[in-house]
Amino acid sequence: MKKLYTLSILLISAVTFGQSVIITSVVDGTLPSDGCSGVSGTSSPKVTELYVSGTLNFLNYRLQTESNGAADASLISWNSGLDLSPLGTITDSFVYLVVAPTTTFSEMYPAITLPVGLTAGNIPNGNGNDAYRIVLTDGATPTPAVVSIIDQFGNPLDIPTGSADYSAAWAYQDSFAKRVNGVGPNGGAFVNSSFTYGGNAAFVAPNNNCAFISSAIALGSFTLANQKFEIAGLKVYPNPVTNGNLFISSDSNSTKQVNIFDVLGKQVVKTTVTSQPINVSALNSGVYIVKITEDGKTATRKLVIK
Repeated sequence: MKKLYTLSILLISAVTFGQSVIITSVVDGTLPSDGCSGVSGTSSPKVTELYVSGTLNFLNYRLQTESNGAADASLISWNSGLDLSPLGTITDSFVYLVVAPTTTFSEMYPAITLPVGLTAGNIPNGNGNDAYRIVLTDGATPTPAVVSIIDQFGNPLDIPTGSADYSAAWAYQDSFAKRVNGVGPNGGAFVNSSFTYGGNAAFVAPNNNCAFISSAIALGSFTLANQKFEIAGLKVYPNPVTNGNLFISSDSNSTKQVNIFDVLGKQVVKTTVTSQPINVSALNSGVYIVKITEDGKTATRKLVIK
């Protein structure tokens, strides 16, 4: 009976929360790494701020980097990225990814607790023209495949001439970029106007001090203006399914990544659709969870097969 009760809670949770994660700030600091009054280095803090809307389990999520741009699409090379799985489940909160050493950041923001369990060497260490993206992967080892792109900051094609090219509107060398309030996930289609920018060299002297930088970047201030990252007009029908075909539609009619899981959490269907039916005739009668991802937004629904 206890197992059935636990399962019921999971099902209710799955159909209640809309959830996603976005990149809200990118910071390329110019401070010492050993504190605001330190003497070691001139590139702290390097920060990527994320915001989670709803309740999100980070299993198989990654934050990838594309360094120094690309002259054409065939040359774009995203790294394997930072595995975000150790973050676990987070609800309506900011997450801060800070390049070590983190002494200066912690002095600037003593109330922020940094996440543990992440691979420190894989935390994005941007040099002012690196693009970032959050992806959901299939979790395969040793090389997980990208299932969907949730959100992206920067377009590598805007940096055609390499590491010394800071001409892109979104470049942030010795500076920062901050997401406009209310702008949700972009599914990989980055738009310059979705962020505001400090402009290259915003943090050079006389602005290379903790007070100026902390005021300028204003971490933790992003708001959704009461939005949720929901898939507008999402419909999953018929439910229950009796004829072997499941339909999923939305207002945008964009491509959707669909994953169906049984009550034990095993994935039993994985497909990509727009308007065509999903054949579920091979599934046994019972209760399932359908996970739908569209344009960086994710929703889950309970499904009954009869």
